Amino acid sequence: MTISIDFEGMIKHVHVFLRRFRVIEHGTLDGVKAIVVHQTDSPTAESTFNAYLSGGNGAHFLIDKDGRIYQTASLLKRCYHVGRLIKSRCLELTPNSCSDPNLAKIKALGWSARINEIDRIERQKPYPDRFPVNSDSLGIELVGRHIDDKSFEMVTSAQNASLRWLLDALYDSFSIGADDTFRHPAISYKNPGEAAGARW
Repeated sequence: MTISIDFEGMIKHVHVFLRRFRVIEHGTLDGVKAIVVHQTDSPTAESTFNAYLSGGNGAHFLIDKDGRIYQTASLLKRCYHVGRLIKSRCLELTPNSCSDPNLAKIKALGWSARINEIDRIERQKPYPDRFPVNSDSLGIELVGRHIDDKSFEMVTSAQNASLRWLLDALYDSFSIGADDTFRHPAISYKNPGEAAGARW
């Protein structure tokens, strides 16, 4: 699927509504290697937009419950959406065959020290040997509140349809695929139910 991206990194397509918040853009995004799917923990798109006005965290796209897609940041700019600490891809996806000697050394550390050291080790690796970080990934937010410490609202069918359309367009534009798309809790220390209902 072909989409047009202008010189400012904004998509020109009838399915994408532009609602750019420069305040959530933090420097240059040198290349897109992966995509991270999130949920907002807010009831509406407007409440998320209001939060974006204060700057700080944000993502490149927001999909409302009715399926409307908003582009909220340039595809040429970095957003803070992954989180401060990333998990070990090796330990999360292939724990029985993970042979990284640096990771083996941290087993005796306490939880807080361990996750900080995992993050330090992982950030020295290139993608895809590690999970994506803010400097090489796009973020897509789905409007939806968290229910408790393990679950979020279900993603709507309209949101999933729009998510699939958007991902297909981004895959084509950046030569990446479904293997490069992750739910936020898979790569960072988040509510495990975030984006659990997202389907692509």
